[in-house]
Amino acid sequence: VVREEKGRAKREVGPQIGKKYRRLEHSIMVQADIRSRYASTLVTSEVENTEEVAREVFFNVILPETAFISRFAMEIDGVYYIAEVKEKEEAWKKYKEAVERGSTAGHVGVEARHSNRFRVSVNTGPRSLVRFYLLYEELLQRRGGLYQYLVNISPHTKLSHFSLGVSITEQRNITYIAVPKLRRHEEGHNAEGSLDGADIIMSPTNPGKVTVSYNPNVKKLQHKLKSGKDPLQFVLEYEVDRSQIGGEVQLMEGYFVHFIAPENLPPMPKHVVFVLDTSGSMRHRKMQQTIAAMVTILGEMRSKDYMTIISFATNVTVWEIGESAIVKASSDNVDNAVKHVEQLEAAGETNINDALIKALTILTHVKQKGVLEGVQPMVFFLTDGHPTVGVTDTQEILNNVKNANKVIQTPIFSLAFGRKTDFQMLRLLSVQNFGFARKIYTASDASLQLEGLYKEVSSPILSNVSFDYLDSSIVTKSLTDTAFHTFYQGGEMVVAGMVDAAVMEPLIQYEITAHQAVGPYKVSGNRNEFVPDLVSETVDTYIDFMPNVNITEDVNFMERLWAYLSVKNLLKKVERGDLYSCHQPVRGERSAGEEETSWEPIMCNNLERALYLSLRYHFVTPLTSLVVVKPDSVENGDIKEADMFNRKIRMMGAGAGMKAEGLVIMVGILVIVVGNT
Repeated sequence: VVREEKGRAKREVGPQIGKKYRRLEHSIMVQADIRSRYASTLVTSEVENTEEVAREVFFNVILPETAFISRFAMEIDGVYYIAEVKEKEEAWKKYKEAVERGSTAGHVGVEARHSNRFRVSVNTGPRSLVRFYLLYEELLQRRGGLYQYLVNISPHTKLSHFSLGVSITEQRNITYIAVPKLRRHEEGHNAEGSLDGADIIMSPTNPGKVTVSYNPNVKKLQHKLKSGKDPLQFVLEYEVDRSQIGGEVQLMEGYFVHFIAPENLPPMPKHVVFVLDTSGSMRHRKMQQTIAAMVTILGEMRSKDYMTIISFATNVTVWEIGESAIVKASSDNVDNAVKHVEQLEAAGETNINDALIKALTILTHVKQKGVLEGVQPMVFFLTDGHPTVGVTDTQEILNNVKNANKVIQTPIFSLAFGRKTDFQMLRLLSVQNFGFARKIYTASDASLQLEGLYKEVSSPILSNVSFDYLDSSIVTKSLTDTAFHTFYQGGEMVVAGMVDAAVMEPLIQYEITAHQAVGPYKVSGNRNEFVPDLVSETVDTYIDFMPNVNITEDVNFMERLWAYLSVKNLLKKVERGDLYSCHQPVRGERSAGEEETSWEPIMCNNLERALYLSLRYHFVTPLTSLVVVKPDSVENGDIKEADMFNRKIRMMGAGAGMKAEGLVIMVGILVIVVGNT
């Protein structure tokens, strides 16, 4: 029965229309296994329908933004329904077929490129039990000198039980670990103090191994969840020993990973161009918070740094001292800059295109004159809305900025202030211009969020970083990104790749070159750390997915880390407009005598390769979907799908002078290629 109420379709289950049912309780268990920064998280939710009528049960999980779902299953009255990862078109076909047969198909697609909400629903019979199992994977990123592992706890779930357990195994000693108090999803910083109910147990024999458990009082947790509309976040932070200059090279069963985070190097001088939105929508609180953050940020600039302040609304205004927009960050100049910022007022439209082009024009003139040799330029761009005046077409703005930045290649860091920004455009803008985009939530700590994001990039240590691997046993085409535009203090660079399986004891020889504040930077080495057998067990050893189900198919964590990083890199290349990594060689069909294991399709098309790896390793990415067909007796569940990523690829294809149809066909070709492997 479907009833329209306030514009929303509301489903009621059961014969008594209009009867209000109590919310069903969820027993939730989260198990996580983190090995060499690679985290696999299993969320298990058990719900019992104690009613005498059929009830709809929802399962909601808010994933970390960098995670890929890799497994999903449901157990309904003792029967398991395991999802498959399919190419998007195939996923829809299977879903439609199931619907035509009258079965229910639970279908999970990525709503948009940066979506991180997973939701599925099932109808359950009276007095029945449902269990949901969701596994997702991510490589933890280092920010501010710490790795951070997050679990979101949904505020809309009624809990009967909640427990969380994390196992961490690192090859280096763990030098710091903490579990701060729970924080709201939209807060950018940790609460002070430690979390009640969380236990940290260091291994007495292995300083690289830690177990963390969290078993809260459910009533107190439920009360805290109800006190706000946003999810609560469990946060675990840790750091490892950094005494080795060349970083950490780990080798395991034909795959390797190289982590490096250079320490104790002087920061390079920088020229920061602040591009600040002062349109009418920034009025009152947002403007006050922006000004407060800018006052702090300007106060933290070093005397060898330079600054340019651009404010924009309908028109673009450049702050100058002595007819120069490039201002040295001396004590007096910083004081003047603060006075200027404090007088900013919000009014007018939003002219994003002209503001960014102005910023890049100033930086281009600086480069052409050669006046700031050795100074790292960057654009710190803050807006709370969409373009409303001047150039308003998203693709045109992206193309204009990319062209204006072609020579100087300046990183653009975009800060999306509030919920009404065009975050998809800002994210693409930064990805295509060597930076990143972040959301700034309009909470009470918005100023702290802004300051925190600035701190992440305020200390550039190395520029034009290049990794060279000299050993012939390394499969060159398997390497993830080996060039990094800029390395910022507190971060980490990661490269992964495959090693020729025929070589018994390969030696990973590497050379890292870059520019630093005092001249050239060069580090080389040839060390290996073979990950011991104790750690080479698969995730199944630590996480009980379901009876008789091998969740990783005996693929070790390092191979999955490599695949995860490869897919992330390939999707980023596509978003930048780099559709090909090599020239596609002409290759015949596999001969009858050729071994199947030695034959693998050569894919120069980055989109094809990303799809191939997503399907092979069961990752739900923007190119794939998750399909689980439920029994014929169960009704239709909740289905939602929006294909933003493919729409953006088509836009970029048009922008790059390619026909959109060509790209869509290329994705389809892969199904044939995979079928022949």
